[in-house]
Amino acid sequence: MNEHKNSIPSAKLISHVLIDFSSEAEMELFINYVERTGSNFYESMKKIGLMRFRLNQVWNKEGGFALSTLFEYKDENAYVKGQKVIEKHFKENENFFKKITVKRLTTRTLNLLDYNY
Repeated sequence: MNEHKNSIPSAKLISHVLIDFSSEAEMELFINYVERTGSNFYESMKKIGLMRFRLNQVWNKEGGFALSTLFEYKDENAYVKGQKVIEKHFKENENFFKKITVKRLTTRTLNLLDYNY
């Protein structure tokens, strides 16, 4: 039998971004971009307190193409520093981001409970 363990979460702040693309081709282009740059991006974010980064494909989006990203930060300070790293990343890769049309919906949350199995 699985025993559920409720613990105090280690990640204090979570940022979830839903990214809608105008076409499957643009979504695939973005996935390829993250596959090429994701490790370096994650390592630079990890240094400032990012604990987890995930790229997910949304599969229940009828007639559309969407991904979601999840950033888990150890605290508010890491989040603030992370925003600066992200801004720098977008600026350094501006030519790529000009090639795709996306709509972003961002939510920020505080982690209250964390159930580990």
